[in-house]
Amino acid sequence: MRKHWLGCLVGGVVLLASAFALAGDSYPEVEYLSGKAGFAKKVKGQLTIDEKAVTFGDEKGRALFSIPIAEIDKSDSATQREEGSFGRKMALGVFASHTDEFLTIETHNTAGAEGLVFKVKKKTGAGMAAKINFWSGKAKAVANEPPKTAAEPPQR
Repeated sequence: MRKHWLGCLVGGVVLLASAFALAGDSYPEVEYLSGKAGFAKKVKGQLTIDEKAVTFGDEKGRALFSIPIAEIDKSDSATQREEGSFGRKMALGVFASHTDEFLTIETHNTAGAEGLVFKVKKKTGAGMAAKINFWSGKAKAVANEPPKTAAEPPQR
């Protein structure tokens, strides 16, 4: 009886770990800025990246839209530094400027092309872009593989 209980516990832990692995990588504190048809306003939420799609959800965890990995052409990150106005520099000194980081995702499908822009948490954009490009590259490699044919019987 004790071995059965231990086996169930180990099996449950393995199953739970694999479920988290399939869920992908989630990044909170992401703000959608522009680029997606039908989404004109800025929305704060989280971005989830996995081998099948990049999904943007609101702060409550509801998915707002998903981009299939196969439709992604490329992804990139960039930083933008704003120096601040003269009055702000006088009042705040070195704290007058701030830096923002952005993630862009370029997509295409039968309906057209889109360029989505997200404002992301500092020092996360490069890693997010790398993961998106990795999964997108793998999806393209699989799509470009020649179809496998049935093995022909040996000739005599």
